[in-house]
Amino acid sequence: MRPSSYEAVVHEFAAAIHSGEIPAGTRLPTHRTLARERRIALATATRVYAELAALGLVVGEPGRGTFVRVRSGYNGLEPSRALPVPRVADLSFNQPLAPGQGDQLRQALRAIAASGDVEALLRQHPPGGHRHDRAIVATYLLERGIDTVPANVKDTLDAIPP
Repeated sequence: MRPSSYEAVVHEFAAAIHSGEIPAGTRLPTHRTLARERRIALATATRVYAELAALGLVVGEPGRGTFVRVRSGYNGLEPSRALPVPRVADLSFNQPLAPGQGDQLRQALRAIAASGDVEALLRQHPPGGHRHDRAIVATYLLERGIDTVPANVKDTLDAIPP
């Protein structure tokens, strides 16, 4: 499947930024200039920059333009939008860790859909978690030398540390 025009432009910019061809601090063309140079719609150019910003590669500064960010790893939220929250991990930047995870997720979702009560996933979990989930965790622990039974496993998915 051929990538859409905006995806191709995003890929080109991302590759050039990662390779250093477009160094940190470089001011990128205006949306209108990008649209004209690439022969794409203005809305498409705006979408390109929005996607690059979502990837943490560029930052838009109103009245100044769009600039390549300094990359010393992922920088998290821009300071103007960052909210100081102690003891919380920022999981907002999500990307696959290994090839094939999309297929694994697809298989898992199909298995869940075929298992029966899909609506149970939409309801609040019982205290300690579902028996089936606790049994899976107990089996996982047992395979790693931790002798336990499902009754001793508690799902703390929504637990907040003191």
